[in-house]
This record gives sequence, structure tokens and C-alpha cells, in this order.
Amino acid sequence: MIRKSTFILLALAVCSIAPAEQAGEPFKPGKLPADVVEALRPGLTLRFYARPGDAQGLDARRVRLAALHVPKNSAASPFLAPGPVHARITGYLKNPLKGDFRFRLAGTGTMSLRINGKEVLTGAGKEAEVTLAKNYNRIDIVYDGPANGDATLRVEWAGEKFGFEPLPPDSLSSRKDDADLVAQSTLREGRQLFAERHCASCHAMPGKVAEKDCRMPELSSKAPQLDVNLRLQPAWIAAWILDPRALRPEATMPKVLHGLDSHQRAADIAAYLTSVKQAEVPAKTEPKAEDGQAIFQKLGCVTCHRFSDPKTDDELGRLSLYHVGAKYTETGLRSFLKNPHERYAWIKMPDFRLSDDEVAKLQAYLRTQAKGTLEVDRKGNAENGAKWFKESCSACHSLAGKSAPNTPPVAMKSVDKGCLMVAIGGRGSAPDFGLQPEQRSALAAFLKTDGSSLTRETPAEFSLRQVKSLRCDSCHRRDGEVTRWHAVLEDEGKVPENLPSLTWVGEKLKPAWTKKLFHGEVDQRARPWLKARMPAFPARADLLAVGLSHEHGFGINDDERPKPDPKLAAIGEKLIPQQGGFNCINCHGIGKQKAIQPFEAPGINLTDAAIRLRYTYYQRWMLAPDRVDVTMRMPVFATDGKTTQLRDVFDGDARKQYDALWQYIQSLPAKK
Repeated sequence: MIRKSTFILLALAVCSIAPAEQAGEPFKPGKLPADVVEALRPGLTLRFYARPGDAQGLDARRVRLAALHVPKNSAASPFLAPGPVHARITGYLKNPLKGDFRFRLAGTGTMSLRINGKEVLTGAGKEAEVTLAKNYNRIDIVYDGPANGDATLRVEWAGEKFGFEPLPPDSLSSRKDDADLVAQSTLREGRQLFAERHCASCHAMPGKVAEKDCRMPELSSKAPQLDVNLRLQPAWIAAWILDPRALRPEATMPKVLHGLDSHQRAADIAAYLTSVKQAEVPAKTEPKAEDGQAIFQKLGCVTCHRFSDPKTDDELGRLSLYHVGAKYTETGLRSFLKNPHERYAWIKMPDFRLSDDEVAKLQAYLRTQAKGTLEVDRKGNAENGAKWFKESCSACHSLAGKSAPNTPPVAMKSVDKGCLMVAIGGRGSAPDFGLQPEQRSALAAFLKTDGSSLTRETPAEFSLRQVKSLRCDSCHRRDGEVTRWHAVLEDEGKVPENLPSLTWVGEKLKPAWTKKLFHGEVDQRARPWLKARMPAFPARADLLAVGLSHEHGFGINDDERPKPDPKLAAIGEKLIPQQGGFNCINCHGIGKQKAIQPFEAPGINLTDAAIRLRYTYYQRWMLAPDRVDVTMRMPVFATDGKTTQLRDVFDGDARKQYDALWQYIQSLPAKK
């Protein structure tokens, strides 16, 4: 049931079909007023409705692609109860040149596509030719899911020199300032803040929601376990407790101590947490710092971290390692680098599965570069610290081998007091989270809801949040954006390794394989020649893999493919070598057989390709790899999108030849 306050918010917003139409201005294909262009942001606007044909929307959010997938009996949005899906996707497709293109719809249920105000398609499986204007073309997709079954929608287009493919996300945009989109984006931000700031550690859920019924994954991200005896140093603990944002401006940990005795209390808590003394475990070797620097560089650590003082600004928003030497003991830093998720499963630090030797070298380098020091300015009392810890810290943090105390949650009686207050006097003894005004507004708006959105999760929304939170764009390109790695190295005249793009990953990879990748369970690296290394994020792995698939309009098991055909596989095998084939073995290994001459353009082992790829993506990649990823060096064998130069196999029909190759590739895992 939609909560009353959410409905009131949306009642204030008119669900815009098109901004220009609201203003009474006719839309001219290709042209937009300057103020409208200024208001555009990447992505389309997705709205949900209670019934087909409704003018008033129930929810609105931004999506990367003209696609949607909602499994049967699932909620299309955390802010909607499960039920039939009635949706509309609107925005603009920017086209570089005027021309004729073919469009088609795929999926389940009923659907229609309007381009520049004209209905061009109704129903899945049909095609229509449309003349697109240069620059902005308005697209409007209306969708009603089936009464029983998965709700799936995908919009594809094809041009003179390329076959059907999804609408490219770097060509899609919509307005950022539609009132309903702004209102719902505020609620989403407040929901995320509620989870990430661990509000439920002290407070009851909004409305009458029970914690056991919550499904938002971030709510399970309990604060780090504080078995710090051999990990953290007392001076750093005291400084961190006093003011986390002084050491890390991005910290979500609040100031919990107030008053004249706060410095002594911090010292007491630090003494308590380090009261059990154990001998340091010495490193087995004495590594060189320069060897650690090489590891730091090849893993791309510089994209997320810097060594400058945290008080200085960084235009890329990187986390400072200035105090890392003052923070960790020798044993503690080695332990953290070896297994960063051990004490905090939801930490954003990647797990690169470093060897002991790599850990030792990396630590040696970090300690030579981290110049920050912290001094103990007073002696702490461990006995008093135990009392202060229980009073100020135990609601969120547990100690090694002990569960956090079962503290009764405190109901939020007002959003105008306590943690959300700006003035210290009005906040009283409540923690200071350092919230910005817009964050306070978002959290206050969410707390006025019935909290039912916490009992639901939409994988596609989760993956969008996590790709941003984990800074995946630090190393990987997505939707035409430049990576942070490029931005960091360009001043030095260097270029980082070309890592796989994430733009089409949800369409490309089967979720079952992606889950294993995120869990760190893939036995063999798909690209062993890369110095960079794909990290693991086990706590997020399952839902992240599913969400990436849903973003592209695919369910986790959607992978329509031809039935195995041994005769075609035999033909495909003959297309592998140089003589009479595509010379695949020049760049690609096959099982234990290595590539002949990969030089600077190695490709993944074809046996791995068989277990990773969806068939639809494979065909699209083979026909036009340059359209899928312009940085890849895969040759284009069918320059006209239809035929290859191998005319003695299927008369040069590219799709049939690629199908034969597919059949052969699919036979490889059984031959391992």
C-alpha cells in the first residue's frame, strides 16, 4: 500500500509527459530550448502508475536504458507493493545525423513506442522504420506487464551499418527537474541515508515496520567489529572517536562525545579497546617500498586514495591515506590488506585477494608515504572506557566474540530534533553526523513515510546504487564516461590499462557467472595479461549480479540460444584457424592451447567465453564489436553487417557463420 505521505508528495507533482508540452510549447524534433538542454541529465525517466492510462504517477526514478525487468510477484519499486506493472519511460534520444532507423520492442505484456509524438510501434516482436532528426528526438514508451508472469521490456534500434542493439545510454537523457522525479529522488536518498547511517541501531523503523521484515540489503551492513587489540593504535582511536571527519571528511561515523570531558572519554575508550596486549607478529621478510609502489600502481589504488592531508581538497574525492601509518599496527595493517571484509562485510575497500608477499610489500610502501602522526595527549582509563563504550558505542559496534547488546530502539518522535538538528544546543546528546542541509531534508522526508519501502528491494535500483558507491567507474568505463584512473594519470602523461567496459555487462554476462566473480570464486582470470585485478565484494555479490541483469531488461535465466548442433559445431571449428577461417587462434587461446601471436591484442580464452556470455550479446559483438566497445581490438569481419569474406561457408552469411562458431565454442567446456 502506498504510504499517505508519499502520495501527498506526489500529488503536488504533475506527472510530466513532456516538459515542452507542459509549457504549452510544441516540440520540434532535433531542437530544444537552451534552458531545457541545461536541465537534461543522462538517463531516461521511468514512472509507475496504478492503472493503465493514469495521468498521475505513483513513483518516478531515473534509468540508464530503455529497458525494464520485474520478476513475477516482485515489487517494481521499493515504494510500491508487488502487483501488475504499469509504466512509462520518457526522455530524449540524441542522434548525430538525420537518418532512417528501424526500431523494435521485445518483452512480455503490452507496449507501445512513440517517437517525436507519433506512435510507431505497438506490441513486441514488430519492427518499424523511423526517420530521426539530427540531435534530440523525443521517445515515449508505454508499458503494461502481464497479469501473471515476469514483466519485461527492451527497446532496440538498427541502422544502415549496424544490426539491432539496445539504445545506447550515452545518447539518452531526460530532465532532472520534473517535480515528481525530484520528490521521489529525495525519498530514495533519505532511505539510503537511513540505512547507511545505521539509524536502526538506535531508532525504531518508521511507521510500524518490523526489523525482521526489512529487505533493503544495506540495512544488514552492521558497523565494523571492534576487535582492535592488534589492529589499531590508541592515539588514532581517540582522535577518530573525538572527530571522525577531521581524519576523513567522508566519514559516516558520527561524533558521539560532547562536553568538556570528551577528550578524556575518548582516551578511556581507546585504553579499553587496546587493554589486551599481545605481541606483534613480525613480517617474514623485509620488503622494499618500491616493490609495494608497483603493486599500488597496477591495482589502481591511486583512483580511490591519496596521501595528502585529509584537510586538503581533492577534486576526485579520493580517500586520504595520510594517517594510515598512525592508524594501524604492523600486524593490523597486514591483516586488513589481506582480508578487508573480515570485520566489516560491507566495507567499500576491494578485496584483491593479495598474497602474503604482496601484502608485506604494499604495507612497506604505505608506511613510507603516510606522513600523518598522532600523539597521545593523555592517559586513558580502561575501566572507565568500558563504561563509556557501552554508553556511546555499543549500539552500533560489537566486540570480538561478543554480540552487541540488545538495546530497545528509541522511537523517533520528531524530525526536528536530535540527530537532524543543526545547532548543537538543539541536538543535546544525540550524535552529530555532519549532515548537509539537503541530506537532512531527505532523511526527514523519508522518516515521515510509513517505512514500507524498507521491506522491499528492487535489484536494478540496488545495482545502480552500488556501482556508484563502490566507485566502479574508477577503473571501468560506463556509458561513455572517462574513468578516474584516466583522470589521475593524464597529468603525468600516462594511460592506464584498458579494462572491460561496464556499459553492457548486464546484457553480456550470465548472472550465475557474475555472482561467482563478485564472490571471488572464479578459479581463473578471464584476462590474465592485465596487471589490474578484479576485486571481490561478497556481501553485495548476489543481488548486484541480478540487478545488473535487470537494468538491461533481462531476467537471471533469460538466455535464448540455439539448441546444440554437432554438425554446426564441426563447421565452426573449421572457422577457427587462419586458413579458411577467421584466425581466432591468433589472439584467443582454446583450453590449454595458447594464442599464437596475441601481441597487444590478446583475447579471452574461448572456453571461458562459452560459460560467461549470453547468446544475444555474442551475436551483437561478433557483428559489430566496434559499436559495443570502441576501445576493443576485435576485427570487424562483416563490414556491411551481413556478410564476411569467407564466401565458401554459408555463402558468406555472417550470422550463420557466427552461429556455427557459437556451437563450437559451446562444445569446449565439455572437452576440458
